[in-house]
Amino acid sequence: MKKIIIILVSVIIVTVVLSLYMKWDSFGVKRELSFSSEMTLKELAIKNDVPLKEILHILSHDNLAVWNLSREKPIKDLPLSSDDIEHALGHIAEEDRPFRDVAKYILWAVWLSFVLVVVLSKKKIQNLRKIILLFTILIFGVILGATPNPMESIVKLFKMLNGMEGDPKGLITGFILFSIFSLLGSKLICSWGCQLGALQESVFNIPLFKKKYAFQIPFVISLSVRVIIFIVFFMLLFGLGRGVIMGVRDFVIYHQVNYFKIFNFHDLAVFALLTLPIFVIASFFIFRPFCQFICPFGLYSWLLENVAVNKIKIIDDKCTECKKCVKACPTQAMKGIYEGKRRYFLPDCWSCGLCIEECPTNAVVYGDIKK
Repeated sequence: MKKIIIILVSVIIVTVVLSLYMKWDSFGVKRELSFSSEMTLKELAIKNDVPLKEILHILSHDNLAVWNLSREKPIKDLPLSSDDIEHALGHIAEEDRPFRDVAKYILWAVWLSFVLVVVLSKKKIQNLRKIILLFTILIFGVILGATPNPMESIVKLFKMLNGMEGDPKGLITGFILFSIFSLLGSKLICSWGCQLGALQESVFNIPLFKKKYAFQIPFVISLSVRVIIFIVFFMLLFGLGRGVIMGVRDFVIYHQVNYFKIFNFHDLAVFALLTLPIFVIASFFIFRPFCQFICPFGLYSWLLENVAVNKIKIIDDKCTECKKCVKACPTQAMKGIYEGKRRYFLPDCWSCGLCIEECPTNAVVYGDIKK
């Protein structure tokens, strides 16, 4: 135990130091913006080497009518504030920090390697988990903000296909890295490295309503809601099914519920801001409500769970069928594993380790599925 604490403290110290450096150091020269009210929107996009749709998308957060603006008229002749356009460019430049993002992925790799190799190999991990979740919130949320994050890695990939994002290499690389994390361990990035997921679970762990631990959302409901939201996102983004959705396109529904922006509060969408109290209250009663009902990366990582190298499993010879693991699980994941009716497409398992800790015979383990 002492060795684990020493390793944990060392990892935390190194991570905090590096993250603070990344926070307060420029970590690469920021993009110089080119702006003039004499330019057209099209010229503005070309001069700054950004997709025109990306500029319009940011402006549309406050006014959907910008999609109908002329791309050929000078900005000064448009019914739009020049300050708003400059702010949109500044937002793009702020997110375009490749050196920061690379360093952040390196921190994630160190952090999740420690979790996978050291923490998940032990039986008693809940106290360590609570500490790790708090530092995930602090480092990858409060200090470094919420960009990049798992949800945006998949949303921006689709936005790129619609011409609303530049830098395809960076977006694809980020998506691949998050996928690798999820393949190394079931929900590894979601469970241990996601800023918003860690925040939700930390709120859920506040023991104000003890009966909530016995309540589990039926997986068919949470999965159905996530799938429906993703389908609507896809249709609205690419303007499909015009007869059903009145021809809307280039609309990113996930922006409206992007609670990751809690860590950059000024960027929180109006809908997300208005529904924030509901989100917070739900987090007290439901285990990771955003992850279970909304997050598209949660949906994607659920598919990757089927081929993840490490995941929860039961050693039949040691199992006494007491079902304590099922009762301890905050979702229906352990019920699916225990019943063993099928091997694939089981309810999401968040690799929280509660089932491991509750098992009195050490029959529940986390490891290579081939064993």
